[in-house]
Amino acid sequence: MSAAGLFGGVRAFIASRRRFLLLTHVGPDGDGLLACIAMSRYLRAQGKEATVVTEGPCPGFTASFDPEGLVRGRADLLAVQDWPSHFDGALVLDTGKPSRLGRLEEPFAASGLPVAVVDHHIAEPDNFDCPSAIDTKAAAVGEMILDYLDEEGYAFGDPLVVRCLHAAIVYDTGQFRFTNTTAKTLRWGARLMELGANPGEAYSIFWESHGAGSVKLMGILMGRLRLECGGRLAWFTLTQEELDRYRVRRDETDEYTSIPRGIQSVEVVAFFSEIEGGRVRVSLRSKGRVEVHGAAQQFGGGGHAFASGARKRGTLEEVSRQVVEALAEQIRKTLGPDGK
Repeated sequence: MSAAGLFGGVRAFIASRRRFLLLTHVGPDGDGLLACIAMSRYLRAQGKEATVVTEGPCPGFTASFDPEGLVRGRADLLAVQDWPSHFDGALVLDTGKPSRLGRLEEPFAASGLPVAVVDHHIAEPDNFDCPSAIDTKAAAVGEMILDYLDEEGYAFGDPLVVRCLHAAIVYDTGQFRFTNTTAKTLRWGARLMELGANPGEAYSIFWESHGAGSVKLMGILMGRLRLECGGRLAWFTLTQEELDRYRVRRDETDEYTSIPRGIQSVEVVAFFSEIEGGRVRVSLRSKGRVEVHGAAQQFGGGGHAFASGARKRGTLEEVSRQVVEALAEQIRKTLGPDGK
C-alpha cells in the first residue's frame, strides 16, 4: 500500500476534527508516549486542541520531553463528565486494541468518541473498527508519525517534535540494533540528526538515568535466571515486593530483557513481573529466528513477531510455567529438539 493510501483514513479523520484526545497503550513506553507528545504539538501548531493522557503513571523519561507538563493522567480525564463536550475525536497510537487502554477502556467506550488508530503491531480480530494506519514493517509508531508529518509538508521546525520522534525510534529499535531496524529507519535517524537531534541523548535518558537500586535489582534477577530448552530460552521473574524494596520504577525494568540476549545460545527471553489486580506482565523478546507473537496471543496479548507481551491473571509461578511451556514448544517447532 502506498503511504498516501496508508494514511488516507487517518488524514481525513484529523482534517474533520479540532479537539483531540491522544492515548497510547497501558504501561506507556518511549515509542507510543513520545509519538503522542510529538503529534499533540503538531496538532496544536495547526490551530487544533490536543490532550495526551496516560492510563497509569508517566514513565520517568517523560519530563525530559514534556517540559511544560502537558501530559495528563487517568484521574484528570475521568474527572471530565462529558468527554464529547471536550473532545471531538481520539487518536490512539501504538496499539489498535481497546483492551490495551487498560482502565480507560470502559470509560472510553462509554464516551462514544470517534477514534482513529496509528499502529505498527500485528492487527488483531478485536482491534478498533475505525480509520486506521497499520504498518507492521515500521520500526516504531514514531517512524509512522514521521512519515505522516513528512507527507503533510511539515518542516519539523519544533525541536521538541524532532527530539521526541528521534527518541521514539531509538526506544523501539534499541538504539538501532534490533531486527526491526531498516534502511528507512536509519535514513530517518540521519535526517533527524540533521534537524538537530542529539544521537546520544535518548539512549542516556532511557538507559543511563536509572537509580542504583535498578542495577542492584537487575543483578538479583540475573542471578536466578533460568535456562530451558537446551539453553535457547532464558526467563526470569520479578515480584512487586522486590520492585518496592529496591525503589525501582517499573519503566526502569524494560531493558532487563536485553541482558540475557547476550548469551550465545539464547534465542528467546521471557520476563514475568507482578502487576496490580493479581496479574502478571509477560514480556517476550526474540533474537529473530523464533516468532513469539503466537505465544503472546495464547495468553490474551500480542505485539510484533519478535517482540510481544501480555497481561494475564494468575500467580507468577502459574503464568511463568504456562508461558514457558508454550515458548519451549514454539522453539522446538521452529529450531528442532533440544541439543540440535
